[in-house]
Amino acid sequence: MKIFKNLGFIFLFLIPFIVGSIYILYFESELFKSSSTILIKDVKSPQVNSNLLGNLFPNSSSNMQDSMLIEKYIYSWEMFNLLDSEFNLTKHYMSRDLDFLQRKYSFSKPDSFYKLYRDRVVVNYDELSTTLDIAFLHTNPKRAKEILEFIIREAEKKINLFNKENGKELLKFLREQVKKNKEILFKSIERLLEYQNRYKMIDPSIDIKSKSRIIAGLEKQIIQKEIEYSNLIKYMNKNSVEVKSLKSQIENLKKKLNSIKSRLSGSSKRELNRNLFEFERLKSDVEFNKERYKQTLIQLDLALIEATQNAKNFIIVIKPTQPKSYFKPDKVKNLFTLFMVLLLSYWILSMIYAIIKDHRD
Repeated sequence: MKIFKNLGFIFLFLIPFIVGSIYILYFESELFKSSSTILIKDVKSPQVNSNLLGNLFPNSSSNMQDSMLIEKYIYSWEMFNLLDSEFNLTKHYMSRDLDFLQRKYSFSKPDSFYKLYRDRVVVNYDELSTTLDIAFLHTNPKRAKEILEFIIREAEKKINLFNKENGKELLKFLREQVKKNKEILFKSIERLLEYQNRYKMIDPSIDIKSKSRIIAGLEKQIIQKEIEYSNLIKYMNKNSVEVKSLKSQIENLKKKLNSIKSRLSGSSKRELNRNLFEFERLKSDVEFNKERYKQTLIQLDLALIEATQNAKNFIIVIKPTQPKSYFKPDKVKNLFTLFMVLLLSYWILSMIYAIIKDHRD
């Protein structure tokens, strides 16, 4: 029993602990971590935010969306292939720079290289500061820094390329809108000119203003003539020539006044008020279409300017660092974990053996 216990302790705990300790202390690859913090800045004109949160954190939602896109791109196969082409990561992962447990071999699946790359790159978005923390782990501290700098450059190129592709679609759409709005504007102008030619008028409102002045003048004359008539009949006979002549003038003025008012109110055949309404409608269509065409041209000009510029700028808050000491593994922690796991395993197996032995007895 003692011999078994001694052998069990040696083979289940002591030997695995010594072998594991030798691996951790002397063979396990030491990884150096180069880290950087960036802020994605939209260089386009910022929009005014009406709420307090928007004033405190302008374009926060846009920044988050850009950061999430960058995170996905950094973790993508495309980025891995770029890094593999530039720094030959596949060869590095198969080299003796990595220990025999972490190293990849010729028979390893391609996905395993990509998975190892994903384990070595770390991307975190800080919602409070709206910054993106990026880090890369490598056995060589200088190479870790170079790879991280390359990742940041390629990520900035990608997001600006993405925005430029969207800009091309926007330009295509705006050019179609300019052409369409121009045609609409010209058609509305043609309808207005056709209406003016049909009724032989430049602007009905001018006609109404002139007739309004005539009406005011006629009403003034009528009042004056009526006052004169009232004074005249006080000392002259109503059948006198002067009185009859003045009364006739008043009636003629009233007929003329009613005739002009009739034309303004629309009771006449020309229906001037209706003409004015139709003219103003056509005129407002022209003004509206002109403004819409103008705004589309402005948007097209702005889109053309933005298409030639980088819409997103990566502000390096913290430059990629060149580490002086390794980041992983934590050898003390790993040794303690190994010790506890092996000791617990040995204790459990010893208990199981004791229970089985008791049942046999």
